Amino acid sequence: MNKGIYLTVILACICSFGNAQWQQVDGYSINGNASSMVVINDTMVASHTGNVYDMIPGIFTSTNHGISWSPKNTSLGISAFPLISNDGMLYTGTTGQGVYSSTDKGNTWIAKNNGLPSGFPVFDLIADNSSFYVCGTGGIFHSVDNTASWENISLAGIIQANSVIADGDTIMASFVSQTSAGVYWSTNNGTNWTLINSASGLNDTRIRKFTLNKNTIYAAASGDLGTGNVYVSSDHGISWTAAAGLDDQGHNYPYNFLPSGNTMFLATANGVYKSINSGLSWTNTGCTNATSLAIVGDTIFAGTGHHGIWKRGLSEILGGIEENADQARIAVYPNPASDKIIIELKKYSSMENPIVSIYNMQGQTLFQQTLHKDRTEFDLKGLLKGVYLVKLTDTHLTEFTKLVKK
Repeated sequence: MNKGIYLTVILACICSFGNAQWQQVDGYSINGNASSMVVINDTMVASHTGNVYDMIPGIFTSTNHGISWSPKNTSLGISAFPLISNDGMLYTGTTGQGVYSSTDKGNTWIAKNNGLPSGFPVFDLIADNSSFYVCGTGGIFHSVDNTASWENISLAGIIQANSVIADGDTIMASFVSQTSAGVYWSTNNGTNWTLINSASGLNDTRIRKFTLNKNTIYAAASGDLGTGNVYVSSDHGISWTAAAGLDDQGHNYPYNFLPSGNTMFLATANGVYKSINSGLSWTNTGCTNATSLAIVGDTIFAGTGHHGIWKRGLSEILGGIEENADQARIAVYPNPASDKIIIELKKYSSMENPIVSIYNMQGQTLFQQTLHKDRTEFDLKGLLKGVYLVKLTDTHLTEFTKLVKK
């Protein structure tokens, strides 16, 4: 058997065998990658950067929910990453060609590199209303005129910026210099930068991808030079909580976040994860080697490195409902708390052997107890000030919530 075909079969089996619910999209190359995907006005746009098994790179679009795909711009798609949309337009970064924009869903592209270094390789590109930020080798650049021109707002002495996020008047970026790496924030658009140290709870210095959703900042660490874990902050980056549930973190590579209602998805080398509690805990839904995500209607699509695009029903992943705080089975109050808390089980009568556990941010179990009524009071005097995870389990579910001891 041809080695390329043989490897493709193996990779496809990894995705389908580990998760029979994910199905490969027939209309896209079964050997191809989809390094980035975006949806604009019901049109799916995917970037295929080419590989040794399928040498047909380019931008591809689908107007029928992924059933069939049409090539749009081969020369640009060779290096297009990431794809984003803003106000009805498409934008993409490239590996060594800077930033491009398209007004016709990827049919034609215009270079937007005024102020960027020549041959600028893009690692991250985001839109914040009418502002844009782009990261890469050479730093971070800001545009206030719809990418017509760019201004360097980098931290002095850095050689690379990996990712950036804008949260109101605060911007946050992951920088690398000749001797160190770290996450910094600025409240004056890059005039001054302040290092976010490990005392904040953000213990990784190399963040691969930021995203912002419903006032929560998500930061995914690199899997080779970092832990591969996710950190979340709900106070504009002042304090951070490490997530639970991500497998094999030292070898996991997070690529892309995608929100859907109250659920956050994350594409990683180990699969597509979901979180229904603002990133505090994650569950693997399958589809290994996932690099990009898109949602059309009730279907989530996962682009992969070397075995095409896969899809799965959102209602299947979410159990047929959109999970949110109103449907949470556990409530902890007051929160933050000083000396005592009450843990309330909202559906106690339907639970079997409910157990509550409290963990510190290092994953150590500090307390565990089976609950025999719907409201139980707990003494916190033995806990130090800080952030903890409260875990509820019974024979049918696992649910997490955050507890702050003040």
